[in-house]
Amino acid sequence: MEKAEIVGLVRTLLIIGLIYFGVRIIMRVIFPWAIKFFFKKVQNKMADQMKHQNNQGEDPGFQKSGDVFVKPPPKKNKGNIEPKGGEYVDFEEVE
Repeated sequence: MEKAEIVGLVRTLLIIGLIYFGVRIIMRVIFPWAIKFFFKKVQNKMADQMKHQNNQGEDPGFQKSGDVFVKPPPKKNKGNIEPKGGEYVDFEEVE
């Protein structure tokens, strides 16, 4: 019975050790590689967006730098305006 307990303990310790060292290897080798890959992908996406943005300015349908356009406010209908929510009732406080 003692031999089985020792074998189980040794096997458990080996599994824990392998997991520990496996995680350390992943954190030192694979994790930095994944971070570099991610940032490279983001950098390429931003570069593409900048190219697209610079190309838009050259199209004839877009505004040139320095042009100002003011959008007028929408016209309001100045007809009979009734309050929403029913009839207005004036009241006085009673002391």
